[in-house]
Amino acid sequence: MHRAILICCLCAGLSACVTPPDLPPADRLAPGTVPSLVPISGMLDQATRPDDETALSVAAAPQARAAALRARAARLRAPVIASDDRGRLLTSGSSPR
Repeated sequence: MHRAILICCLCAGLSACVTPPDLPPADRLAPGTVPSLVPISGMLDQATRPDDETALSVAAAPQARAAALRARAARLRAPVIASDDRGRLLTSGSSPR
């Protein structure tokens, strides 16, 4: 407990020895460097009202992904080897050596 108090006092003492940075006073700042304040209601309205492009792309994204997955599933259901090649492979494999 005494160590913690000693460390806190030491840190406070050392921080008092640091010179503060040389910052210009607020009245000497160049005009235009301070951001202008805007009412939050306008920003909230803009955030809740999506752009037409964004709304369409967000709505279409899951449908496009579902269509792509259905097309991929259809391709995977197709036979891997063509039927004539499969028949040839089956007949050549059944002959004794």
